[in-house]
Amino acid sequence: MRRALGIGKLTQKDGDLALAERLFETLRNRILDGALRHGEKLPGTRLIARDAGVSRWTSVIAVDMLIAEGLAEARSRSGTYVSWSGTASNIKPDKTDPDHSDSLKPHIPFAVGVPGLDLFPMQVWRRMQARRWKEMPLDALQPGHDGGWPELRAAIARHVATARGINCLPSQVFVTTSAHAAILLAGEVLCRPGSVVWMEEPGYFRTRTALQAAGLAPVPVAVDSEGLDIADGRRLAPKAAMAIVTPSFQFPSGVRLSDARKQSLLEWSASVGSFILEDDFAGEFDVGRPSPALFTMLGASRVLYMNTFSTTIFPSLRLSYLIVPKPICERFSETLRQTERYATVPNQIVLADFLASGQFVKHVRRCKEAYQERRDALLSALREECGGVFLLDNATAGLHLCAKFAQPLDDVAFAAAARDAGILVEPLSRFYANEPKQSGLLLGFAGFRPEKLRESAKRLGALLKASPAAHARAAAGH
Repeated sequence: MRRALGIGKLTQKDGDLALAERLFETLRNRILDGALRHGEKLPGTRLIARDAGVSRWTSVIAVDMLIAEGLAEARSRSGTYVSWSGTASNIKPDKTDPDHSDSLKPHIPFAVGVPGLDLFPMQVWRRMQARRWKEMPLDALQPGHDGGWPELRAAIARHVATARGINCLPSQVFVTTSAHAAILLAGEVLCRPGSVVWMEEPGYFRTRTALQAAGLAPVPVAVDSEGLDIADGRRLAPKAAMAIVTPSFQFPSGVRLSDARKQSLLEWSASVGSFILEDDFAGEFDVGRPSPALFTMLGASRVLYMNTFSTTIFPSLRLSYLIVPKPICERFSETLRQTERYATVPNQIVLADFLASGQFVKHVRRCKEAYQERRDALLSALREECGGVFLLDNATAGLHLCAKFAQPLDDVAFAAAARDAGILVEPLSRFYANEPKQSGLLLGFAGFRPEKLRESAKRLGALLKASPAAHARAAAGH
């Protein structure tokens, strides 16, 4: 496999983290260019390290970053495989939008996980960044800082106290490069290798890959109209080491974990001594009555809180955070010191200013208002253009709608047809680890203006009417 990836030797003048980022960029480009195709197994980290002339640990970090970006996935006892299936050659550009050239864009209609980048105050960020770089402390040029830059940890602690009612010390906040990295860290610190972990079914497949990368065994626990079914979890794995939940906005269904289920989950945690990892990625965009964070509830002594700035600011910032109970802070600090999985410090410093200045709160408020308008526009357009096809949710948070099919339809095949027509939709069945119990589509709305959503819903409706399943339903009299 020597030179098989065409990486070339990386210069050794940079530290491990900088080398890992450069190796990640190289591997990512090879995937996006089609040199490494969907389903292809990546060489082992030792071979990648030898090809690039770096340490194995550097290649491990780079591959972890590929997994965090959704470009690759780790399969238990098998290896790491390319999961990215889209390239500029197999997605047709949206010719109705003059901003879309022949190259692949991240804003293809209904792309899931795309925040409203058009709402981001770029000029404010640029000014803060320019000012900070003029006076950047030498310490910021080091590979990293235990747990995160102190000013950012303090700013996050102040923010969650106001926004989510979470009272914590800055020393309880740990800044990571992604949600994937936070899950990986929590799994390594809190669980023995091979431990069983509850995971929502359907659930985020990248959460599954993170758990597997940590050497853990995710067990899919059913989700219903009240969220995670605690009774199902007790039946499947009564003494699981940890449970990962998205209580404010279950991904992908959009269901909110009920108060009764929250209490039941906390009681289970206390009774067996297991931890709960609360992923609150959509909590700040809830336009309804905010759901209290699990971390703030009575009996939440074994709850960890996780959030990411990828959905609230912009994805390439690559900063997330984990808040852990006081008694186990040192265990997390020690693991970070041993692994040196530090986030880039200059970005942390600018982000700390962004939070402390109040600009972050203003930005989130502006996004909430815009997202409500975009969500309402999409719902209205879907009812008009796709009437009767979908069972639409009433979620008030999140960046996407979960549109379940009212009648059976192959959502994977339809998603492929939509992709060929220049529309990116995620099939709901993709998020099941076991046999899917429901088919449907995930439709991202946050990154698209109302007029774009309405026009795209019309195209989606036309595709649905032209699908073979639609003709079959018509013939059956539905």
